[in-house]
Amino acid sequence: MPHIPQWIYIVYFSLVTIVMIFLFRHDWNRLAKLYRTKEAPPVNFSRMRSGSVGLVYYKGTLNVGITPQGIYLSIFPLFSLGLSPLLIPWSAIKKIEPANQLFIIKRFRLYLSSPKVTLILSKDILEPAKEFLATQGFEWI
Repeated sequence: MPHIPQWIYIVYFSLVTIVMIFLFRHDWNRLAKLYRTKEAPPVNFSRMRSGSVGLVYYKGTLNVGITPQGIYLSIFPLFSLGLSPLLIPWSAIKKIEPANQLFIIKRFRLYLSSPKVTLILSKDILEPAKEFLATQGFEWI
């Protein structure tokens, strides 16, 4: 077996890291163009939750809050890598459907109208949003 120079491993892992950072940030940055906020987190802010934003699943690093204006999202500061908090208005949600998988607590997929990104959040996170979503015509929880 031929000897592989150590620099090849360094280049390989560097490229993989760059690609992963790009993928991690892509959908969040698309949302930030429209929904970036400088508002403080709401009172009912849940820290270190799990959920998906686009293709990325944030396991225990997603912070979520429900406000009359919309869904407040941020990433646990240690992992945020400069990603700004978001406040997605209720009017941006065009469709909601169950997103359950075997042995996973009840979750819902929220389709946003612009940009076309989906969020997957658990029912307990969305429970306080019931009345706000009802004003948008969603009766699902």
